[in-house]
Amino acid sequence: MAKGAKKGGRVRDKWRDKQWVIVNKPSGFEPPGSVNYVPVTDAEQAKGRVIENTLHDMMKGNPEQSMDQHQIKVFIQIENINDGTATTRFKGHEYAKEFLRSLIRRGSSMITFVHDYTTMDGYVFRVAVSAFTQRRVNASKKHEIRMIAHRILSDRISKMNVDQFVQEVTGGKGGDIPRETNSIIGAEILAEARKISNIRHLGIRKTKLISTPASRAVEEAKPIESAVTEQPPSPQ
Repeated sequence: MAKGAKKGGRVRDKWRDKQWVIVNKPSGFEPPGSVNYVPVTDAEQAKGRVIENTLHDMMKGNPEQSMDQHQIKVFIQIENINDGTATTRFKGHEYAKEFLRSLIRRGSSMITFVHDYTTMDGYVFRVAVSAFTQRRVNASKKHEIRMIAHRILSDRISKMNVDQFVQEVTGGKGGDIPRETNSIIGAEILAEARKISNIRHLGIRKTKLISTPASRAVEEAKPIESAVTEQPPSPQ
């Protein structure tokens, strides 16, 4: 065949082979319903796929949310697909980079705190809190604010199920939330932290799902292979 000649035959249209799937919100977001319409090649392989949305997408512009909903990214993971509809779980959320950069001001302090917490139904989340003060504060006050955040998060999250956790860290149910924060639980931390320093913003900057009860059960069910140590040769 001459160089550059095209082979005969029908070109396969990959888009025709794809199946379009309605992606529902995870439980915990109000109002419930669908949030995405995505193409998948294989329903089984699509399980575990993570889809990024904004909080505005998740809440359909609920006016009760105080912060700009476009500034918060929400990640959901496909759990199962049945009859063209996908169920999902909450995978985490985070501030958009542009919004985070806008909070940083010269002559002020940024206080960060990250820790893992477990809900009452066994979901483990890594939670990151960020606070931004009006003026610079010393290390002692930063430590006090971190301890306030840890105390409130430890007490509250241990008494929540996963749906309540989603609602409280993202503001996913709306409600009266101050503009200086992004969530119900963030508002509680902010009120206590303001007794230490003048804070212009404090929020749950990021969450990430670390493990679920089901994933830990699978790990625990795996057989543990005993290590075989090689014995040194016996002296002749």
